[in-house]
Amino acid sequence: MFIPIPFASPYRPDHAAPGRVRRLILTAAGPLLLLIVPMTLVTLYGERLPDRVYLQNWAIDTEYEPTWQGWASQPLWGVMVWFEALLIVSFLRHWRLPQVQRALVAGSFLIGVAAPVSGALWLLMLVDAPGAVARPAWLLMVEIAAAAGAFALGWAAAGPLPPAPETTAVPPPHAPTMTLGPWQRAMFVTSAWSAQRLLAAAVLAVVTAWTVSEGSGAWQGTTVLALWTVFEMAQARTRLQIDGSGVTVRFPWLPALRRTVPYPRIRFAEARSEAPAGRYKLDDGDAGWGVVGRKGPALVLSLSDGRLFVYSTREAETAAALVNGWLSRQRQGETA
Repeated sequence: MFIPIPFASPYRPDHAAPGRVRRLILTAAGPLLLLIVPMTLVTLYGERLPDRVYLQNWAIDTEYEPTWQGWASQPLWGVMVWFEALLIVSFLRHWRLPQVQRALVAGSFLIGVAAPVSGALWLLMLVDAPGAVARPAWLLMVEIAAAAGAFALGWAAAGPLPPAPETTAVPPPHAPTMTLGPWQRAMFVTSAWSAQRLLAAAVLAVVTAWTVSEGSGAWQGTTVLALWTVFEMAQARTRLQIDGSGVTVRFPWLPALRRTVPYPRIRFAEARSEAPAGRYKLDDGDAGWGVVGRKGPALVLSLSDGRLFVYSTREAETAAALVNGWLSRQRQGETA
């Protein structure tokens, strides 16, 4: 399978290049632990394990034979290859987005540490075991702590991200602009609903509740479903605010979460009759990010890295004029 990599062009400088090789190597490293840890444990303790052990892990019941032949017959090879391909393809698709790449590094560490730690603790308890071994209550807490620590370690290991490019040019003459005096302050606030997000959150909530009712031992999967449900619910209603700090998307149902586009990263703003073609969601994409919940007018910010910020609102013309007014007042002195 051929996956094209979008190399830099004179029209869109490659600002994500610094540290990208490091992030790619770290992204590929995590799933390898799914093989290395079991191989090491079987080598060290294989002779001291019971002949056959019945394990329940990742919601799949398997008979695990602690020998090289038995271990090789397990689906770990396929799981490792699947995770490796998923992470690498995702990295290549987001070649110019260091924020996404850092999240992939953290996810790789989570995959490479959480499952092996759980399996290693369980296997070590079976060393020289005379009979059946009950799963201790503290094991779940250790697994949760290991997963959280692995994610934090991956986030830190990704290193500092390249600084975001900034621009100082005034908006073009054709852009709608609201004239603001030297001491004048203005604020714009609007909100949007997404029925699609509400439906997706409801479906995910049902699936999450079902996994809990079934008593699945794979708490990792249930946790991911629960977090995904919250994330979709947060996107069901958003609020756009324009003030002196920039353009901010807030989440009324999760006040602690927000995303802000500071003015140095905005080239200019415009109002369009409909959102431009592309993927515009709260997480970063190659085209940009934003909230597009319905057909109709949209505020479109041209960002300094060549992407777009898009927010569907009937007041797009007013919002664009206010953003350009802030930009013009801030940059007139710099470009004079």
